[in-house]
Amino acid sequence: MIGWMRRSALLAIGLAALTATASARAEEKGLSGLWLLTHGQFGANRDMPALTPEAKAQQTADRGAAPMNKQRCLPVGEPRMLVNELPFEIIESPERIAIIGEQAELARTIYMNTDRHATDIQPAWNGNSYGKWVNGALVVDVAGFNDAVSHVPGAPKGSTTTHIVETFKVVEDGKGLVITMTFDDPKVLTKPYTVSYHYDRLPPGSQRWEYVCDVDDPQWNTALGFDPAAKPDSAKPGATKP
Repeated sequence: MIGWMRRSALLAIGLAALTATASARAEEKGLSGLWLLTHGQFGANRDMPALTPEAKAQQTADRGAAPMNKQRCLPVGEPRMLVNELPFEIIESPERIAIIGEQAELARTIYMNTDRHATDIQPAWNGNSYGKWVNGALVVDVAGFNDAVSHVPGAPKGSTTTHIVETFKVVEDGKGLVITMTFDDPKVLTKPYTVSYHYDRLPPGSQRWEYVCDVDDPQWNTALGFDPAAKPDSAKPGATKP
């Protein structure tokens, strides 16, 4: 009797270990984890979107000026939260998927239990997202943006009519991630614009760090010296931050 109980206990421990190992391997091949844009992709030359005449005129007028979110340390918004030199973390659950970036202080939620956008939400920095799984890839529909920053790469101004369809596809046996984004906005683009980015999975156990624009940026005073509204009155150009 004791021998049987011992064998049963050992079997239970073995099954639990196998389950934990299988779960860990599944997680290593899923979306959950920390991802970093592959070296050389940030700032790389790409085909630019076809802008409307109004957007081109605004782009010319803004040439040389710092982006608004850089001037005032505003949230970077979607899709910039995914396209920068700092990592982001994806956390999966059955009903929603969260994306939290080091540079982006606003977490993004992709709702998996609906097939339409919320109608009672205010225009947002990251928009409103819902998703579904299609042939092993996560397909996300994003709309409901504010116009405080541009949500189209290469576009000079924000628009509340920007619409994005994203596809998240884990590749390379779980070591890589490809995100393809298609942008559509009649106020900014003359035709849809599609771009893809490749990301590398950071090693297991990696942790996401904190980043605060007006604290951690060593060029804060210099970069924002031209914009009095971007800092307290006590912070003058060239002054030392308290």
